[in-house]
Amino acid sequence: MSAEEKGSTGQKGEELAANYLMRHGCTVLTRNWRANPGEVDIIAECPGPETVLAFVEVRTRHGRTGLAEESISRRKAASMMSAAYAYMEAHGIDPEVTYWRVDLIAISIAGPKITSINWVRGVLDEEML
Repeated sequence: MSAEEKGSTGQKGEELAANYLMRHGCTVLTRNWRANPGEVDIIAECPGPETVLAFVEVRTRHGRTGLAEESISRRKAASMMSAAYAYMEAHGIDPEVTYWRVDLIAISIAGPKITSINWVRGVLDEEML
């Protein structure tokens, strides 16, 4: 898969994920937020017993075997956490008093068809880092 195809699949996946989150009551605050190090694909406020600030990694697989969920490395997990803390610091959000988590939306596509969308809430834990 070329870099151009990879980028196109990634952009399509992020668009699908943002729409999916909005259909589930979330408010998308920003997309492709960059920190040093790290980037967060989507940052959203999601409903629950308490409103949760969700830092969402989107993984899209197009015509390849293996689940998108399997593609997060320790390095990626660490950069996602770093970016989440950087976002909260930049926006004056106290991570000790704000409900927040890192989520994954895994999308599988076969041809023009979406075969699955899986939203894994709280995907990262201490073992990943």
